[in-house]
Amino acid sequence: MSRSSSSLRSLTVPVLAAALAAQEAPIRTSSPEAPAAVDAIQAAELLRHAEFLASDELGGRLTGSKGQQAAATYIAEHFESLGLEPLGDALDGEGERAASFYQRYGIERTFVVDGSALTIGDEKLEEGFAILGGKEMTVALEGEASWVGYGRTRGASRDVPEGERLDGKVAVVAIKGPRGRVRENLTVEQKFGMSFGVLGSLGRTARNLAKVGAEAVVFVQSADKLGLSDVLNYVALSPGKASVTPNFPGADRSMAMMSRLARSGGVPTIVLSTSASARALAALGVDPAAFAAFLADGEESPAGERGVACTLKIEVRHDEDARASNVCAVLRGSDPELAAEAIVYSAHMDHVGKRMDGDVFNGADDNASGSAGLLAIASAYAKAAERPRRSVIFLSVSGEELGLWGSQYYSDHATWQLDQLVANINTDMIGRNGPESGEMEVTVTPSYRHPKFSTIVRDAAGFAKSMGVTFSSGDKYYARSDHYNFAKKGIPVVFFCNGEHEDYHQVTDHADKLDGQKMQRIARLAFWTGWHVANSDARPATLGRQQGW
Repeated sequence: MSRSSSSLRSLTVPVLAAALAAQEAPIRTSSPEAPAAVDAIQAAELLRHAEFLASDELGGRLTGSKGQQAAATYIAEHFESLGLEPLGDALDGEGERAASFYQRYGIERTFVVDGSALTIGDEKLEEGFAILGGKEMTVALEGEASWVGYGRTRGASRDVPEGERLDGKVAVVAIKGPRGRVRENLTVEQKFGMSFGVLGSLGRTARNLAKVGAEAVVFVQSADKLGLSDVLNYVALSPGKASVTPNFPGADRSMAMMSRLARSGGVPTIVLSTSASARALAALGVDPAAFAAFLADGEESPAGERGVACTLKIEVRHDEDARASNVCAVLRGSDPELAAEAIVYSAHMDHVGKRMDGDVFNGADDNASGSAGLLAIASAYAKAAERPRRSVIFLSVSGEELGLWGSQYYSDHATWQLDQLVANINTDMIGRNGPESGEMEVTVTPSYRHPKFSTIVRDAAGFAKSMGVTFSSGDKYYARSDHYNFAKKGIPVVFFCNGEHEDYHQVTDHADKLDGQKMQRIARLAFWTGWHVANSDARPATLGRQQGW
């Protein structure tokens, strides 16, 4: 799930098979109206899909990355194995639709070229750093690394003596931590709020050091209490972590342009992770205990060796012709008249990549869980004894985390006649219990208090009740996931999720924390809801605000 505009492992579980044994028995709902095919949706399949998508091998599935492409391939191959019809946008030489599951849209990528590295003494760092500024550059420096404490160039506490120059040198600077105690488990929003002040000071320090001749500035840190490494994932470049912007009309660029918030100092400006910082400081002969004391009181800067050789080789390139992909398939309806109409199941496959220290934002709940739901729902439809009357589209989108790009592109370039799309059912973060939804709760929008409350949500609430599941309002997420782009086109929507929790957009969102039974319940509810729409005589209708579900 993307953040609101205002708030700015491969995991193998050896005991999983035993745990799933109790989950394999069909769990039928108490209502006789439940479609028999719902029993095909099982926790085992859901967890299998989610574990793959949330594995370290996919590197956090940043839109346009190799990991996101691998996720798209996995999803397309699953659709193909089910015998679903491709519904991508590939055209043959005569302009006719060719058989492709992929719908590709334009993006621009700014990335660090392989081989970029910082070497201080005998320590060569090819990862574990972030580059501020987000601009193309080619840097090839050979000189010395100079330890300059906090990099102060003026006043009584200056770290660079008056009259001293840093020409031909790479200045190594300590990041000044916050005053007072910083609590653990900061939210993403809190990390951003506290880190932006630090990022601003880094830019100012680098500019001041450039004025006294520094060729580049490298910032080091001891303990990342603010989660600066997490924030830099969004606003800086790292090896294997590009900056991505959309390259098609009307796309939301607000998240993608965040690199502008972390300005460089006019010279190459680099931040090291805590582990890379320790290696760099050791190469400079800076005593760890003295460094820690300096950070604690800022009184006496630890001494470092002089004349330590340093090379900086950085190449940043921009590709304005890159592509990201959605994956789309359809099961044609059985009714000669209603088959021209379709419902769309959607879920986003992308997440936010990996930190500069190499730790992956696996995005197990966000949104390997919802994507697993989409795949299991597709399996259930494909294996059902009878086809639904209306056609059913299965749409896996990318770019959600960066501004709902994939669903916007699809809604603007639909591969099905837009006015024949009668409903969208979106699943995003369906695998956890937390502050917003308990074990037998689902967070839903539009709620009955919402002006776009419709017969889809009303009926889904009834199905949920027969399953022993209750709804809570998720209206604050109405514009924060992919259903929103369908709603903007006037298409009735329902969004199922579990809401945010302590691992939301954290590197701790791992697959071993997913609740297979909750995923099963929500995926079955989504299936039942769509099955009902696909077989009803009438299209869904907007009801407006109501007194209850």
